[in-house]
Amino acid sequence: MSEYDVAVSFDEEQRAAVDQVVEAFEQRGLTVLHGPEQTHEWWSHKEGGDLPDARVRFFVPFVSAVDDFTTDVLRAVKAGDEHVLPVLLGDVAVPPDLLHPHVAYVRGAAHRPDQLTEALVARIEAAEAHGGQRASVAEVVTRAKGIAPVQEAEPAVPATFSRYTEQDATLRYLGEQFAAALPGLARRGFVGTAHVGGARIAVRVERAGDTVYALDIQRGGIGGDETVNFVLGRHDGNGALTNGWARPVYDTGAGAAVLEVHDFSVLGGGASRAYRREELFDALWQRIDAVLASTVG
Repeated sequence: MSEYDVAVSFDEEQRAAVDQVVEAFEQRGLTVLHGPEQTHEWWSHKEGGDLPDARVRFFVPFVSAVDDFTTDVLRAVKAGDEHVLPVLLGDVAVPPDLLHPHVAYVRGAAHRPDQLTEALVARIEAAEAHGGQRASVAEVVTRAKGIAPVQEAEPAVPATFSRYTEQDATLRYLGEQFAAALPGLARRGFVGTAHVGGARIAVRVERAGDTVYALDIQRGGIGGDETVNFVLGRHDGNGALTNGWARPVYDTGAGAAVLEVHDFSVLGGGASRAYRREELFDALWQRIDAVLASTVG
């Protein structure tokens, strides 16, 4: 098996400039595996058995634009492959998700082969000083092409999330908001009251002694004992009645608890959707406002 200091890969548009760089490498005494056909495209379509039978200290892709193949080799560097040494040409930038925080990338201009040569010689000397060994170029390239993008772990529901704690917080919040808002209906000629208990909130709106709107918000219901149940109209507070219910869930995308509301009629009907507590109160209040507006009309 032949041995080289470097094997190079390049973009078709950089062919002439890279030839000059390779010549400068060889004048400096480096052994270079380089062929006029060995572009990024060539390397990317060769499999293990078709790749050169050679060992190299570094596989050096000249990166003037980030394409599929150079993305693979940059990802290999991030993954810690010590035999891949990209040379960044011009103002090309490594995408943030491919950057390794502790790797100093070789950067230069193809029209200054002397600078690139000295930078590469310094890397080779450092590798030799630290006992770096040559590796099969076929294995290096095949490994780089086979490294899959790192998949971010799916956000998890925190171990401290509790549906019952969120249920308590929702009942407490809605009770406080209704108790604060209902007296304001007096300006519109209505009497609004909220009777807040540990397991039930009774919202009533009257006009001249007649109940024009009634809503009970209860702990538990047909959706389960961890839900908040909504019952419209006057009733005795017992039985399996419901006009909608909300289950506390954890939204991993938002990183917060929300209420998955199944709206049968409490909000006027519609598809299920998620609400924050504040949004749910606003939606309930808007529904009350619409009902009262139709009553006055």
